[in-house]
Amino acid sequence: MKLSLKLLKLLTIIALTTSNIACAISPSTTATETSAKPVGKQEQVNQVIFTLSGHSQSVQTIAITPDGKTLVSGSNDNTVKIWNLQTGQLLKTLEEHEDSVTSVAITPDGQTLVSGSNDNTVKIWNLKTGKLLRTLNQNKHEVTSIIISRDGETLVSASRDNTIKFWNIKSGELQRTLKAQTVSLAISADSKTLFSGNYDGTIQLFDTATGKLLQTLTPPLTNPYAQTENATPVSSLAISNDGKNLINSAYDDSHLSIQGTNSNNIRIWNLQTGKLTHEFSVGIGAVDSVAISPDGKTFASGGYAYEISLWDVNTGKKLRTLSAKQGGVNAIAFSQDGKILVSSSGNKSIKVWRLSN
Repeated sequence: MKLSLKLLKLLTIIALTTSNIACAISPSTTATETSAKPVGKQEQVNQVIFTLSGHSQSVQTIAITPDGKTLVSGSNDNTVKIWNLQTGQLLKTLEEHEDSVTSVAITPDGQTLVSGSNDNTVKIWNLKTGKLLRTLNQNKHEVTSIIISRDGETLVSASRDNTIKFWNIKSGELQRTLKAQTVSLAISADSKTLFSGNYDGTIQLFDTATGKLLQTLTPPLTNPYAQTENATPVSSLAISNDGKNLINSAYDDSHLSIQGTNSNNIRIWNLQTGKLTHEFSVGIGAVDSVAISPDGKTFASGGYAYEISLWDVNTGKKLRTLSAKQGGVNAIAFSQDGKILVSSSGNKSIKVWRLSN
């Protein structure tokens, strides 16, 4: 009897666990399947409402449509996946890339998807149908980051060939090429300024209309006597919608280097003054992604640690921690209403968090 009771409990645990695991959809499958189970209405905020599974390797990048209904993800498995963010269903898998997908972006009208890859290409898709519209292949090396202007007309891509390229999204015409050692990109709300986060830890500001370098933000030396001190590469950038604050993430390598390094892995800049307002390390390793909430008051960070931290933009104070348990957080994105946060990870999963009701 005891053995039977233990077996029954074990089967119950397995059934409950299995019910929360997302279901992958084969690219050849035409019908959609439920790939996540929502948490009940009584669940508190700051909880995972979906865990999405379907990628076979680390999920490197994510983007949410302006209406908050669709999520796009890119992975080291060379695919782009399109999800229904309200139900957790996997809608489409796009398989045209020949190497890891490093960056995805969506036009403001929610109609067009752009993806960048280690196969040196940028691809432009119809988001609704999944049809490949155009391939941009003028990069000599991997594409590290892509961004779309707020008017939806211009695509900007960065590559390991040390170039930034401006493209017309509709025609695919290359409009301008800048020289920069870019890791990550961001663009101002008015689309007038492009921000390039670089390998040497600096952030360059370019005029999008002319390509002119406007300003370079350089982290200060933490040790004024270490003249060889450098900041680590800028892994991601985020700009508040009001244009007042810029946040960048980086890598803390202080435990590895015998040279002087500024290894603070989160920096908050005041864009009105060009001054650094807060600079600190959240621990050894990388902060791979930062994102600012739509109201500009909060930002999220994720990286080497198996958690997501939420911070006050003005004070730099940590507000709370979400235990992702994802095997390292690669990317973070807020929905435009600020109620949903999505994170992707090295363990192939995507988590959708409810931040407020």
